[in-house]
Amino acid sequence: MPNGGARAVLVAALLAAAGGAARAQGADTTVRADTLSYDDATAVAYLYNLPASLRAASALTITRDQTVSGNVAVLGAPLVIGGHVTGRVVVINGDVTVLPGARVDSDLVVTGGKVRGVDSTSVGGHLRVYAPRLPYRLEGDQVVAVHDESQGIANWFRQWKRRHLRTHNRVVLKSGTYNRVEGLPVILGPTVRQNTPLGPLSVDALGIYRSADHFAWKSDNLGYNVTGEMQFGYRHAVALGVEAFDVVAPVESWQLRDSEIGLASFFLHRDFRDYYNSKGARAYVAVRDGSALSATLGLGQERWQPRAARDPWTLFRGNDVWRPNPVMDAGTFTLATATVTYDTRNDRDNPWTGWFATASLEHGWSQHATLGPTSDVVRAAASTPVPVAYTRGVLDLRRYNRLSPESQLNLRLFAGGWLGGDPLPLERRFSLGGPGSLPGYDFREAPGGTQDALSCSAGQALPGAPAQCDRMVLVQAEYRRDLRLHLFGDWGAQSSGGGWSWTFYHPLQWVVFTDAGRGWLLHERGADGIVQPADAFPPLGTYRADAGVGLDADVLGVFVAKSLTDWKHPVQVVVRLRHRF
Repeated sequence: MPNGGARAVLVAALLAAAGGAARAQGADTTVRADTLSYDDATAVAYLYNLPASLRAASALTITRDQTVSGNVAVLGAPLVIGGHVTGRVVVINGDVTVLPGARVDSDLVVTGGKVRGVDSTSVGGHLRVYAPRLPYRLEGDQVVAVHDESQGIANWFRQWKRRHLRTHNRVVLKSGTYNRVEGLPVILGPTVRQNTPLGPLSVDALGIYRSADHFAWKSDNLGYNVTGEMQFGYRHAVALGVEAFDVVAPVESWQLRDSEIGLASFFLHRDFRDYYNSKGARAYVAVRDGSALSATLGLGQERWQPRAARDPWTLFRGNDVWRPNPVMDAGTFTLATATVTYDTRNDRDNPWTGWFATASLEHGWSQHATLGPTSDVVRAAASTPVPVAYTRGVLDLRRYNRLSPESQLNLRLFAGGWLGGDPLPLERRFSLGGPGSLPGYDFREAPGGTQDALSCSAGQALPGAPAQCDRMVLVQAEYRRDLRLHLFGDWGAQSSGGGWSWTFYHPLQWVVFTDAGRGWLLHERGADGIVQPADAFPPLGTYRADAGVGLDADVLGVFVAKSLTDWKHPVQVVVRLRHRF
């Protein structure tokens, strides 16, 4: 988000240059800075990526008799200007020398270098010189600014500490996610990290004590999560790990963050997830290339058991009844998993550009599984335990695009479902609707008739309204633009007597978004009541879509959404922590 006077002046320079205005060089158009904020760095990268008549990644000289019609962009090399540049000059991590008589009609922007020979007639636009080098990576021909943790003593010390501190032992006390099954999980136990010559070794032994039923000391309120991992290497590494756990696991954790689930449950008496108990162990091997790429293979065995909703305390609507937690499938499942993650986002909390993609494949089987209740068309009912073997895949693909220093366009595709074998267990099924997927629809709303493209209930009401879709696909798009909020202007600065002024500013973005998707069953009941195989992909006319607007204040956003495919649905207002995705 924009901050700082230098960024504001730079953006003003961009707008002036885009409009073709040229102004004489003066003190008010010159900035020489010893620091380079991340916002300034991304603005410089944006200017560099604009179309240029002359682009170079090695030493470049514009001779005295040469005229360049357009912009000049140089990356990691020195530039000598002896002739005439009709556009802007941007040099990243290189020096600039302007010879006598040379002329740049627009801006001259330099990072990580010095500028020599500039006078009042050589630059017609703004002069911006940032002493620090710009940390970046290349995505094709595009420069993407990244956070540089080596800048500053504090960041340097944190980096040194992570790599060279030999041991790190502590006892942690923290809370888990507040929900209607556990209440507040309190997590306590020792954690150990040691940076060995081979790589980091970590061990966590955490106990879980749940607040439901007033912290009663009983098995339902007790759990544990023990993990151990040895990673060979630091940036390019192979890791071996083991886990043992007895936890309450969520169904469909992809829709909302843990923090959003916890706050909605605690304040509003609404829990947007379902849960089951998972007890077992798992081993895995992972290959990692820094934080950008990882691939993990895992094999484990888990015992799944249903969990009932209890009555944890909430701040508001305390007299309401919690939505029942659906009865899930039960049994001991062996799970073989494979996951690949690719992450080139410039910032994980506030991404402006880059890719995020994760793909997972799971094959699970059980010799004796007790099936929970479902709608008639979902799968055949079984009064006794049955063998189950299934394969499921999930893809989460996101692209963040910076269109200008003040705006971005973000896209997301989420798809998942059955790939083979028996019908999916209830723990592995899907649904849509609610603030995390299609905010124009309420969460698990009961549809009329037999058509249900959100949770695939086929019009049958079940306790807790479980997710029952075999497959689903969701596409999301949003356009964001910065909105500067100044509440009390610079009144004092405008008065001839000086006086006083007080201005309130907070980074704010306005957002326009749309979402479309649906879930479906592999078999559906026809109008004649006969169950028939469903199409691999339902017709586009059966998908659900919504659109909306919102204000995002970085850590908190308020959004208004309206269904586009079901006009009878009322407008929905949702609150999200951080961004939508």
